[in-house]
Amino acid sequence: MSTRPQLSPSIVIPSPGGSPVNGNSMAANITSAPTVIQKLSMLSYGLSWTGSSPVGTVSVQLSNDFSLDAEGRVLNAGTWNTALLNYNGTQVTTIPITGSTGSGLIDIVLTAAYAIRLIYTAGSGTGALTVTANGKVS
Repeated sequence: MSTRPQLSPSIVIPSPGGSPVNGNSMAANITSAPTVIQKLSMLSYGLSWTGSSPVGTVSVQLSNDFSLDAEGRVLNAGTWNTALLNYNGTQVTTIPITGSTGSGLIDIVLTAAYAIRLIYTAGSGTGALTVTANGKVS
């Protein structure tokens, strides 16, 4: 039996490792918990939101120097760079979120980055955002 690396679906917003801690209020900016993707070649973020017409954008950031200790505490917060994403056939750095209720999937084919996180930047309205990450080797 092969032992291919994978990341079981895990909630990264809300999360105690995100900012604000355990926050998912779309009235403010949200940063997901970072996910170490060292041995993965594919990752996706599933997004789901509800609320009173939340408007904002999401982006994905990558880091090679983020690190955790053996207990999972942050050793180095890392340097984060915004990734290019494909949105309707165009390379973009942000994807819009609008509507009182909605969902979306960001499918990412990874390069050699060590860690990844999702950023929600609030525009207007209020709501609650939940984001789940899933990854595997192709």
